Amino acid sequence: MKNKLAIIIINWRRYDDTVECLRSVKASNYQDYRIILVDNASDDGSGEKLAKEFPDIKAIFNKKNYGFAEGNNIGIKQALKDEAKYILLLNNDAVVGRDCLSNLIAVMEHEPATGIIGPKIYFYNANTVWYAGGKLNRLTGLTFHIGEGVEDRGQFSQPAEVDFVTGCALMVKSEVFERVGLLDKDFYHNHEDAEFCLRAKAAGFGLTYEPSAIVYHKLARSTGGGRSPFALYFKTRNHLLFQKKRGLRAPLFWPVFAWLVLKRIAGSILLLRPKGAWATIKAIKDFYAGNWGKGSGDEFR
Repeated sequence: MKNKLAIIIINWRRYDDTVECLRSVKASNYQDYRIILVDNASDDGSGEKLAKEFPDIKAIFNKKNYGFAEGNNIGIKQALKDEAKYILLLNNDAVVGRDCLSNLIAVMEHEPATGIIGPKIYFYNANTVWYAGGKLNRLTGLTFHIGEGVEDRGQFSQPAEVDFVTGCALMVKSEVFERVGLLDKDFYHNHEDAEFCLRAKAAGFGLTYEPSAIVYHKLARSTGGGRSPFALYFKTRNHLLFQKKRGLRAPLFWPVFAWLVLKRIAGSILLLRPKGAWATIKAIKDFYAGNWGKGSGDEFR
């Protein structure tokens, strides 16, 4: 039996987070879905434990860690094979609200021009916004989340056209993947969502932020947080890679990027975290050496 929605969740050594994510999906008031759990070569038995606990899900066990982009691509290919109409990429450290899925599907069903949609995302167990739409600054070439870190007092309650939807909770019509391709595995982790969304937008698909759909996000549980050496490595390298893929059209990218690099190096040194400084430097070296994809990322986990 075909399901209208395929939900792809990547797991890597995070049983507690992934099981909470799965339970939130199971509690949803929308039930026409199939979960595709992609285990990225966890060595702690978490993938097997989850598959046993949730026998109705489709579990895929990778023989190596393919990262976020290619790990999701493996799930997307399965969803397309299953002929799902919609595909939701959902972080395993996210928790969906009870009517999140139904509200996203409703917009997709009634707005044919919308190819990609994303919910309002709060920090976990908080009323503080993490994502209320994604924008690209055309001057700097950098992306940012509308409302990030701001308490929600109703100012983010209107649907809006956006430049990108975060990969934390990214719902896509299957035809978008069929027309513009999958996530770019060169990114491995970070920026692959924005690059994919810009490709979709260039192909004529609408991208929508839908505030009636709610998700709570624990943030970077498997990567050590946004200031970890692992995160700094991929942020830095993929800032450059994102610009290369876009053709380096942002006039203020280089001065802003130089400032970010200096800030990351100095901040790591001041906090007595020299590995963060080295990760930032190594990221730049790897970009120019063409060492993309996983690159040296695992060195900084």
